[in-house]
Amino acid sequence: MLQGLQNFFSLLGQGWRTLAALPRPRFLPIRSAVPQLDGPTFKADLIAGLNVALLAFPMSMAFAMKAGLPVWCGLIGCGVAALIAPLFTGSSNLSAGPTNASAALLLGAFATLGAISPDQRAAALPTLVLMAGVFLLLASWLRLSGFADFVPRTVISAYIAAAALRVIALQLPVTIGMPGEHGAENLPEVLWAALKLGKGLINPDLGLAIVTGITYGLMRKPYGVGKAILGAITVATLGAALAQSVALNQGSHGQVVKFVGDAARAATSLHLPDFSARTLSTLFSPALALAVLVVIEGTANARASALKTGRPSDLHQEVFGLGMANLACAFTGGMAASGSISRSALNVASGARTAFASLFAGLFILAAAFLVSHWVALVPLATLGILVILAEIELANLSAIKLILKSGAQDRTVFLATFLTALLAPLDVAIFFGTAVAIAFYLRKTSEPEVVEYDFSETGELRERPKGQASTGISILHVEGSLHFGATQAFHEHLRRASADPNLKVLVLKFREAHHLDANGVLLLRDLAEALKSDGRHLILCEAKPDTMRIFVNAGLVDAVGTENVIPWDDTNPTAALAKAVRRARALAGGGDAVLRVVTAPHPGLPAPASASGDDWQI
Repeated sequence: MLQGLQNFFSLLGQGWRTLAALPRPRFLPIRSAVPQLDGPTFKADLIAGLNVALLAFPMSMAFAMKAGLPVWCGLIGCGVAALIAPLFTGSSNLSAGPTNASAALLLGAFATLGAISPDQRAAALPTLVLMAGVFLLLASWLRLSGFADFVPRTVISAYIAAAALRVIALQLPVTIGMPGEHGAENLPEVLWAALKLGKGLINPDLGLAIVTGITYGLMRKPYGVGKAILGAITVATLGAALAQSVALNQGSHGQVVKFVGDAARAATSLHLPDFSARTLSTLFSPALALAVLVVIEGTANARASALKTGRPSDLHQEVFGLGMANLACAFTGGMAASGSISRSALNVASGARTAFASLFAGLFILAAAFLVSHWVALVPLATLGILVILAEIELANLSAIKLILKSGAQDRTVFLATFLTALLAPLDVAIFFGTAVAIAFYLRKTSEPEVVEYDFSETGELRERPKGQASTGISILHVEGSLHFGATQAFHEHLRRASADPNLKVLVLKFREAHHLDANGVLLLRDLAEALKSDGRHLILCEAKPDTMRIFVNAGLVDAVGTENVIPWDDTNPTAALAKAVRRARALAGGGDAVLRVVTAPHPGLPAPASASGDDWQI
């Protein structure tokens, strides 16, 4: 037991030393961009920042609507994220702020919490964003930013498609002016309620939504998304003001259409994070899912921008910047910050040279949010609602879904499992479940290690042993493939069959082609060694590569098997390890001297060792 504790603390210390040796994110790396900020660079960054702000300002309001939040949450979140993130990324490759996908996940998290009204959601937002920011900082500090590569694109596509349906269900009642509260209904329920209204659907809100959609569609291609959104909002707002004026002239004292309201409430309606154990426990899973999504979006967009600009991108530093941006948003009431593909692409296309371009964009957005807040309050809700719906239809990417469903049974299963889970369960659960299904398929493919059994002929030659034939006392197993936890059962079955041979005296395992051995495999080998030892039989481990040998030593397997029975791989002499293992096996089995000639390749399809061409070993 004392030896086990010593091994445990030794492994713990080694892990801590490895962790401490990892490079850490830099603090305020934007300082390195200051010397580059000459006149031309300052002008280029300023223009790029203005272009991004023009796009981000209306989109941030739409994202807030999408998440069921007051619009000022989107405006503040967009401005603060754009201002803070570049200070800690030091890069112009990534533009931070609310995104379509992050807004959809926020909506799902609020549904899990039972937060129905915008005020309830705004109150829960800071804690959720703060926890996501902490997870992002940990991912950056532990150098885990690359784990996003293991979340399949199929899972993300299914998640986005299901989230789009949820968002459309939330925005459709506002867009078409349906009376009553429909925040807890799914899309079929909303459509059925709309059909029951009949002629009641003909109202000014629906008219404004149609005008907004037509204006956006006409302007999008020639002027781009940002200007099209601004143009559509301007036309709809003027139309709403005209309709309201006509109604007043006709003696009506009520509002003809619904408006955004007072967007300047940010200064007086600021909520701080709630650190109660119940809230932290409830939000743990949604916050973790949000952090995973931010890492996926952020690293993908940073890589895409790096390819376009040729400027390097430190993914761990980018995630660190996003984590700091989320912390800032948590204490200012802003939405979660992620990496925006549209704003990042526009930033690069506008000629941004340094991280100051994003910083300027943040200043423009925040200034506009406070200077024109009274104009923002006059924007019709139906206008933002239809813009969100149009964005969702585009984001769903039907062509990608069609490709996935045609790719194969595995991709279809992963997609449908994620999609249906996202419709029936919280969105964060769908991401984890879909990834788990994809990993399960992968593990199934790699959970059948190849094991070929060798034996000695009457003349002492090494040959592949026919299945079902008893051994001559020494059995050699060539193990090939992954030996991770998913393969443990199959590996156990091979070892069980080999050790069940009544003639067996020595079992030799060759690990030259074995990979990814973990604790499950080590425990299995230790149990095997003890079982054989109790029957007076022996286990020999040979051809262990350095990584495998390190696991043997650290886990104490060498002591359990015996130092003389563990023979590492020798790069300088590929046949030496097996020769030593056979010599040791002969000695343990009580065999005499013999000439061993390898007449078969170690595994079908692999090149034969040098001994197969005629080399003899004196045993």
